[in-house]
Amino acid sequence: MRKKALLSTALTAAMVTTMLTGCGDTSDSTSTPTPTSAPSQTTSTPKPTEAAEPTKSEEPGEATPEPTRAEEQKPDEGNAAYSSLLEIDKLENPNVIVDLYWNPEGRDNFEMAAIKRYEEKYGAGTVTVNVIGWNGGIEAMQQNIAAGTPSDLIFTEGNACFPSYVTKNYFQPITELVKQDMGSSFMDEASMNNFKYCDEYYVFTNSARTKPYLLAYYIPMFEENGLETPGELYAKGEWTWDKFIEYCDLLTVDTDGDGVIDQWGLGPRYKLQNFAYASGIIGIEEVGNGFLKSNWDDENMLKYFEFITKLEGIQARAEGNNGWLGIGAMYIEAINHEQLANRDENGVILSNNEDTSFVPLPTMDGSMATTPVWDNGYAIPNGSKNPLAGAVLASMILDEYAKGLRAEQEIYMTPEEITLYYECMSKSIAQRKNSDLYEGVTMDYGETEAKEGTPAATIVDTYKNVVKTEVQSYNDKLMQKLGN
Repeated sequence: MRKKALLSTALTAAMVTTMLTGCGDTSDSTSTPTPTSAPSQTTSTPKPTEAAEPTKSEEPGEATPEPTRAEEQKPDEGNAAYSSLLEIDKLENPNVIVDLYWNPEGRDNFEMAAIKRYEEKYGAGTVTVNVIGWNGGIEAMQQNIAAGTPSDLIFTEGNACFPSYVTKNYFQPITELVKQDMGSSFMDEASMNNFKYCDEYYVFTNSARTKPYLLAYYIPMFEENGLETPGELYAKGEWTWDKFIEYCDLLTVDTDGDGVIDQWGLGPRYKLQNFAYASGIIGIEEVGNGFLKSNWDDENMLKYFEFITKLEGIQARAEGNNGWLGIGAMYIEAINHEQLANRDENGVILSNNEDTSFVPLPTMDGSMATTPVWDNGYAIPNGSKNPLAGAVLASMILDEYAKGLRAEQEIYMTPEEITLYYECMSKSIAQRKNSDLYEGVTMDYGETEAKEGTPAATIVDTYKNVVKTEVQSYNDKLMQKLGN
């Protein structure tokens, strides 16, 4: 598969940079993106009145409106031939307002294509885009819900907010709206399930819109060291945590003897929990209808903390170095593989870069990984005046992403890689780490101690009962809320 060895410090830095572009997620060792200083607005219709200053985040116990019931928004009203949101020929009210973090003009071809497609079908000027700024979604949504002027669609990041935005009644269910399209080419069930809570769907997404955490690797570095590539090991069912640790250790070296690590086995941007999720090791798990379960009694939790200690010990050898400018063998990022494509000097994708490829994350025993994802998509805010129009636009956006990504993949990926990509995405699992996702439940106990070398058994003994107590308290509150 190798075409030619191209790796250099500059190439590697460029590769890492492109892998980070567009990713609102953060690693264990990097800071969050700087939020946009103030929301701005772009429209294809006259601009609405500028909003007031954002309100503070909702305090516990603060009343919020009840979600609009999905069955009151049946999408086939007035559309007798309705079989898909994409097939609705006429909308009683086609005017739709969508809140995005960014201005899609000149940035997001898929979203712009969907907006143009919508307006060609339902009328020029029917889509209004509010640019609310990165990390500005919650403030804008709270403000608009309180004012009774919510948008009809809003971009959202699940790993930062789900399911807390549902329990706080910020999103309304979309189950009735999507039931005809579930499992279609633009709305795969595996991705949609990442935004399912209490048997209801809440966010429009698919395997093209959601970003998978996969392991990209540079083939020549393995060949030059006489090593099987991660892809070759994966094909044999031998892509394990042990082999991954071995490679990280072997390929993290001082190549020029100046006492400074200038080559690493694993690049600097990754999330530890994704290794656990890939192996189905989930300390706190949703078990249906919103309830949680503690899995801290699972012996695999011990193995996970032992793995963290080994990995972080290797990574610590390169501390103090500029990890973004060195040479690396492997990277883990929320990527679409086009970010590793062969490009010309202007960044135009030319073809598949035969020196790079990807595999799922390693697992404890070499089995097929569950792919952790930076899950994002589009939700309908509670109180939306036109949820059906929002649902139609969301479906067009997903459809454009699905078609556009597949067309690009045929340029920069091999047929085998395309097959592997969608195989990975058919077994995806959403990140659930932020401790404010489930009120009173801490999601990342033990990671800090494991990094510092605390024995795994000590970590489990320290937190096992604490986690059980927090989970039980959460479940008790949910029982009360549900009236049980």
